[in-house]
Amino acid sequence: MRLLILLGLLWGSAAAPQGLPWPKPVFGRLASPGFPEKYANDQELRWNLTAPPGYRLRLYFTHFHLELSYLCEYDFVKLSSGPTVLATLCGWESTDTERAPGNDTFYSPGNSLEVTFRSDYSNEKPFRGFEAFYAAEDIDECQVAPEEAPPCEHHCHNHLGGFHCSCRAGFALHQNKRTCSEQTL
Repeated sequence: MRLLILLGLLWGSAAAPQGLPWPKPVFGRLASPGFPEKYANDQELRWNLTAPPGYRLRLYFTHFHLELSYLCEYDFVKLSSGPTVLATLCGWESTDTERAPGNDTFYSPGNSLEVTFRSDYSNEKPFRGFEAFYAAEDIDECQVAPEEAPPCEHHCHNHLGGFHCSCRAGFALHQNKRTCSEQTL
């Protein structure tokens, strides 16, 4: 028995590089209450999803059938990241004033995403609700929009959960780990 415990400890320490915690998988399924049956009136559920630093969350819907209302004021699914509302969704097809997810995939700008489902006090017809799946995925910090400054002065190297910078030959990386200066001999 002691040998099995020792082997387990050795295997666990060999599986991850020393000093670097290996990120645990972050994924799952969200659904309205009772899915795939109709959801009840007067419901509010909130899921606070968090990924490790250096990761973001990807969410997509496989089924979406909620009550349609002007600007999604009755039943809705709201996606937020901090104080920013990423989307408010309702109905089953988008209109000029309401948005349904369709085949869209939603991404959190950082490592957290709040998903809120709310149904009002009454539905004239039965609605089946929603089913969604989420997963953490690595953020490529080296890819930036054309108007943004790159994170590294010379070379950016993305890796799981982060990035690091390096310099061209003849240059040294500053203490800030992002800028380079010419080496003097």
